[in-house]
Amino acid sequence: MKLGFAERIVTPPVGTWLGGFSSRTEPSQGVRDDLRAQAAWLQSSDFEHVLVVLDQVGITQGWTDALQKRLFEAWGLNADQVLVHWTHTHCAPLYREPTPGFEHAVFSTIYFETLLEDVLEVCRMAKENLEPVMFSFGSGSCDLAVSRRLIVDGVNQFAANPFAVVDHEVPVLAAIRPDGSSKLILFSYGCHPTMTNNLLFSAEYPGVARRVIESRISGVRVMFLQGCGADAVVGVHSSEKQRYLLDDQWEDMEAAGRILAWKVLLILAHQMEPVSGNSLSSSTISRNLSFEHFPGRTELEEHANGAHLGDARWARYQLQRFQDEPVWPRGVEARFHGLRIGDVYIVGHPGEVTSAYGLRLKERHPRMKLITLGYCHAQIGYIPRRSMYDEGGYEVDAWRTWGYPSRWDRSIEQLFESTAEAVISRLL
Repeated sequence: MKLGFAERIVTPPVGTWLGGFSSRTEPSQGVRDDLRAQAAWLQSSDFEHVLVVLDQVGITQGWTDALQKRLFEAWGLNADQVLVHWTHTHCAPLYREPTPGFEHAVFSTIYFETLLEDVLEVCRMAKENLEPVMFSFGSGSCDLAVSRRLIVDGVNQFAANPFAVVDHEVPVLAAIRPDGSSKLILFSYGCHPTMTNNLLFSAEYPGVARRVIESRISGVRVMFLQGCGADAVVGVHSSEKQRYLLDDQWEDMEAAGRILAWKVLLILAHQMEPVSGNSLSSSTISRNLSFEHFPGRTELEEHANGAHLGDARWARYQLQRFQDEPVWPRGVEARFHGLRIGDVYIVGHPGEVTSAYGLRLKERHPRMKLITLGYCHAQIGYIPRRSMYDEGGYEVDAWRTWGYPSRWDRSIEQLFESTAEAVISRLL
């Protein structure tokens, strides 16, 4: 098998508005560390696949579709031969037109048009960089992540809960040249990069971890893959909002990235085994996600004048959007992606997938070398567990931020789990 890798700095101009936090009421003021766009081009005797990883808070379906179209025109790659993934750093630019909570911000169309061209160039460079490699795989753990769902009397408090289940696994996939040198290291961890909410661009703790690993292993490049951890955070002792008042946010972020890097380095040193087989294949399955409810204009007007601030802001946004009766989308595409490299399986979920999805998938396949990802294809919103609906919380009710008509239909859990299983079945 052959692997090519390339990357490029894609930090926006200072003054571009940041996404991630609606509490930011000013545009960016500087750069703490650069954002990257990376591509790994995989080639076997009869198949090719490109993995694109971006230091972004989100990517729209329209942007991903435009990239896939250009990749098909340039090299004949179909949609199932391209996996678009982002690290979800919250120190990256606003990735879509402003929605409820972000009305004050400005979306930079020019930046994302330029990003598309940058990624195409990175893919070209990766293809030109192809060389024979062998893969090895290992896994360890890191207990940095903690659940942010503290349930008190059956209601979520959006605070640290050290007793709730999150995914602490750190899977590592290494590409080794015939001379024994390391070409590329991919590692994954499921946890929000939300350790600071100031006005500087940064790749956040994943960027720190990459930098440290690259400084310890000569000549290697590193890709971070964001796991299923939409309900997990790091650096929180009580609540996220309290942490953002601290003066040492950057120091905490640096420490977290270094701890994660050291875990990866230990895995590389002691827990790696050769990947079996040279098979390379991929598969994509799309599903339609539906909503619980489709409110009419009268209901929107009631919410706009109600006491709930989030509801009122969302309703006012929709009333401006729809001059008459609202015309809601009947659903949203959810595109799942599977990639097999030898006996290693990568399953990519769309949107912000909570921890239990990845954990349960791995529990159902305990002997499989499995890497479970969120944040693939398109940022379609949070994907909660069915059990979270009655508890409430941001993972359930963030639909307002996307401008949706309501929560997802409660069948979403069964749909996500069955589709992930279908993706794996196609790769076996």
